Amino acid sequence: MENSQHQLVEDNSERRVMSRIDAVLRINYQVIPDDVALNDPYDSHFVLPRYFLLLAELDQFDHAFRYELEQLNEKDQQIARILSLFNQKLNLITGSFYDNIVQSLLPVPEQVNVSEHGLSFFSSQPLAQDAYIHITLSHPENFFHIAAIAQVAYCNETEDPNKFRIGAYFITLHPQDRAKLAESIQQSQQTESNPN
Repeated sequence: MENSQHQLVEDNSERRVMSRIDAVLRINYQVIPDDVALNDPYDSHFVLPRYFLLLAELDQFDHAFRYELEQLNEKDQQIARILSLFNQKLNLITGSFYDNIVQSLLPVPEQVNVSEHGLSFFSSQPLAQDAYIHITLSHPENFFHIAAIAQVAYCNETEDPNKFRIGAYFITLHPQDRAKLAESIQQSQQTESNPN
C-alpha cells in the first residue's frame, strides 16, 4: 500500500480529517437494485465470489483458533504447543492448495483509493451516480476480505476511453470490517513514515 493522503470532510458542520490510502486490492462489484441496498453485504442474496468465501472462512477459522489457543496456553502449554505445530503443518498444506487452486480464481489486484468511509477505483463500464453497488475487497496478502454496499458518488471519464474512475461511499459496512480497514490503513501509513 502506498501514498497516504488526508482529505478534509465536512460532516454536520464538524471538520474531520479522514485518512485515505492508495492500495493494491482485489475488487469485485455488481450493481444492485435499490430495494436490497440496505441488506447485509454478506446476505446470500448477493453473489460472493468463491475465492472470497473461502478466504473469509479461513480468516474466521484462524481468528477463532488463535483465541482458543491463547486460552489453552494458560491451562496446558504442552497441548497448546502440539496444537500450534499441527496448525503450522495445516497452514503449509492449505497454502499449497491456495497457491494451486485459489490463485487461479482471484481477480488481478488493482489500484484502489480507500478509506473507512469509501473508495474510488477504475471500471471498464460507467456507473450511474447514486447507483448502489455490492463490493468485495480482498487484500492481496490476506490481511482482510470485506464485503460492503456502497453508493456511487461520481463516475468520471479518464484519458483511456475504456476506463472510468468511480467514487463511492459505504452505506453498509460491518463494524469489524471497518476496523480491519482502519487497521490496514494505519499500518500502511506507519510503514510509509518508517520504511526501515
